[in-house]
Amino acid sequence: MWIYWFNHSRILITKMKHFFFTLIFGIILVISSCNDDLPGSFYVSVQVSPDSAGSVIFNRGPHVEGTEITLTAVPNDNYELFAWNHLRDGETSNPLTVVMNSNLNTVAIFLFIDNDKDGVGDSDDVCLNTPYGESVNVQGCSASQLDEDNDGVSDDLDQCPGTLLGEEIDETGCEDTDGDGLSNLVDICPYTPEAEIDNVNDSGCHIFIGAYREGGVVFYVDETNDHGLVSDIQNLGNVGIVWGCYGSEVDHSYGMAIGTGAQNTLDILADCSEDSTAAFYAANSVSQGYNDWFLPSHDELDQMHCLFEVIDSVATLNGGEKFIFDNHYGYWSSTQEDENFAYYQDFTSGGNCTNSPESYPKRYLYLSVRAIRAF
Repeated sequence: MWIYWFNHSRILITKMKHFFFTLIFGIILVISSCNDDLPGSFYVSVQVSPDSAGSVIFNRGPHVEGTEITLTAVPNDNYELFAWNHLRDGETSNPLTVVMNSNLNTVAIFLFIDNDKDGVGDSDDVCLNTPYGESVNVQGCSASQLDEDNDGVSDDLDQCPGTLLGEEIDETGCEDTDGDGLSNLVDICPYTPEAEIDNVNDSGCHIFIGAYREGGVVFYVDETNDHGLVSDIQNLGNVGIVWGCYGSEVDHSYGMAIGTGAQNTLDILADCSEDSTAAFYAANSVSQGYNDWFLPSHDELDQMHCLFEVIDSVATLNGGEKFIFDNHYGYWSSTQEDENFAYYQDFTSGGNCTNSPESYPKRYLYLSVRAIRAF
C-alpha cells in the first residue's frame, strides 16, 4: 500500500511540473506578442535608390509614439543625397530628424554627381569641364583637354603626337624646322634658308617650277629641291642662227638627258670653230648678270617646251619675251644626231609635252636660241 502511494505521488509531481512549464512558456509568448503590437509603438523602413549609391544609418524600432529618431544618409563617392521620398517639399536635410507618430517607410534618393555629363563622377573626374558630347577616357578627359606630348597643342588638333620637348612647332603640333610657317608634315622643303623664308610657295619651297630666280625662270628642280635649271627670259641674237659645223661630227655632243646640256655646249665649242653658232651665243651670254649660260640638251629643251606657257608668263612679267613672237618659234638644242643633223623644238607644234624635239640640218638658218643655266 505504501509503495503504491509513493509511485502515484511521483507521477503526479511530474505531471504538475510539465503543466507549470507549459503555463509559463505560454505567458511569455502572450507577453511578447502583446509587446509587438503595443499601442503607440512604430517601426522604420528605409530603402536606397540607386542601390549602390550609398546607405542610411537608422534604428528600426519599435519606437514609442512621439519619439524623435534620426536618419543619416551616407553617400558613396560621386553621389549626394537628393531627397527623402516621403517628404513632399523635397526636404534634403541630412541627418533628418523625424517624430514617430506612425510607421515610417521612406527611400533615400541619391543623385550621381557629374557636372559635365561625361559619365565620370566628379570625384574621379580629372577634367571637370569636358565639352558636351566629347568622348572621354577613364579619367574623364577628352582629346581637347589633353596634350600628351606637352607641346602646347591639344591632342584633338595635334597632327604630330610625339613631338620631342623643345621642338619648334606650328598650330598643328608639328615641327617647323625652317620656320616658314609650314610644318614638316607638309613642307616639301623643310630646310629653306632663312633669307628665302619670304619666297616660299605653298609647298614650303623657295625653289619651284615657275619661280623667277637665278637669272631666269625655273623649269626643272632635282630631287634635292635645292638645284635645278632656269630658262633665260629672252632670246639671244636674231632669227637665223645655225647649229654649226654642218658635215662635221662634233665629238661627244650626243647627250640627251637633263643635265647634259652644259657638257654638250663645251664639246661643241671645243670641236666647232665656227663663230656665231647657237652654242657660241649661249656660252657668251651675260643675261641678268650671269655668265654660265649654255645651250639646252634634247630633254632639257623638251622640258622647256612642256612648260613654255609658265615660262612665257613669268618672263613677260619680268621684262622678257615669249617663245613665240615675230618669226621666233623654233629653238636649237645642243644635242646632235649626226654630222649633218641636230635636234630642235618647234614651239608652235603640240605643246604641253605632246611632241618632242626633232632633228634638222645643222645649217638651217631659221631657228632661235634660248639659253639656260644650272643652279
